[in-house]
Amino acid sequence: MLFELTECSGFIEDMGTGAIWIAVLLRIPAARRDRRQRGLCIAVAAAAAAMTLRLRPVDGALDVVTRDPHMTQLAMHLFGAFSAVVVLDFLRVVTGSGPPRKRLHLLGAALLLSLVVLDAMAPPHAQDTIAPHGAPLPSLEFWLTLQGMHLAADTTCAVVCWRHSRRSVKGPLRTSLALFGLGTAFAALFWVGYLLYIPLRAPWIPPLLSLAMGLHGLLRAASIAIPTLLDTRRALDDARKLHQLWPLWRDLVDAVPSVALCKPRNYLGEILRPQGPRDLIIYRRLVEIRDAILVLREYVPADRAATRAPGSSGSFPGDAHALARMLKEARQAKLAGVAPHTDPARLTHSGGPDLAAETAFLIRVATAYRSPTTPCTSRRHMVTPSGSG
Repeated sequence: MLFELTECSGFIEDMGTGAIWIAVLLRIPAARRDRRQRGLCIAVAAAAAAMTLRLRPVDGALDVVTRDPHMTQLAMHLFGAFSAVVVLDFLRVVTGSGPPRKRLHLLGAALLLSLVVLDAMAPPHAQDTIAPHGAPLPSLEFWLTLQGMHLAADTTCAVVCWRHSRRSVKGPLRTSLALFGLGTAFAALFWVGYLLYIPLRAPWIPPLLSLAMGLHGLLRAASIAIPTLLDTRRALDDARKLHQLWPLWRDLVDAVPSVALCKPRNYLGEILRPQGPRDLIIYRRLVEIRDAILVLREYVPADRAATRAPGSSGSFPGDAHALARMLKEARQAKLAGVAPHTDPARLTHSGGPDLAAETAFLIRVATAYRSPTTPCTSRRHMVTPSGSG
């Protein structure tokens, strides 16, 4: 029974370590742009490094290279302790509560230094571990200091995440905070178990410690993966919308180049390396399309607009198909060198009360625009725009 528990716990710990590394690597691009996420990413990466050094294959490989198991285990403990300090610093930045950051940094540095000093002052030893028998190595003081750091940081983090998840609106933020707090609670249980193992040395405790550490890794990985998944879904949605808007935008910018905020490029280049913030890629295209419509309306007489949209008082129609036909004709007229009208059509339909409605309306216009059932009066002057993709 104990063997099966050990094997199962080890597998879960391996899974947690791999999951947390994957989540950290996927979060790096966002962390580079956001200082708060950067702190969280560093904290979780340090915890992942400590978890990695706990794995037997990694620990054994490093022992072969360094020929000093003691240094490998000391590095593992220092990575874990550093992660605890950075987690507290992250909570201080996000919540704005707690001790001043400078004081927290000094206290964390002092505790990390005390671990190194306690290890160096101990009698010569080959490992930093608590064996099934004998005194803890390098010393009981070393382990109590390490466990105290982790328990203080993990308990604080779990409580703060729990409180803020209850106050947050329902949705991804609440779920992410709850998962991070629960993962941290399992990390606290890990150190409580280690604290109990010192006097008890029961053989069933180490497998449970491995299980707690694995669940900690899986839950924290899930927590920081939620924003990554949301960002990915948003990026895919933006790519889909950009693909739908692209033919209309391309033709209008070709006819009215002055509306382009940046030099037009092909579709693939804009998706892979947008000229500006990625989260504004659709908004910029909407602005450029609307600006082009304002220019092209000068090539549609007011009476022509009125015949296209009865009752619209000479304005560009709100119907997507009618507007698409009119844009084709206006673009053709401008490219043909026709002079603007002195009494142009007015634009009174904005497409919707908000950005989502505006986007949906212009996507309908773009769909109608590229439809073969949306003709214009002549196709002689419809040229292929340069730089199109």
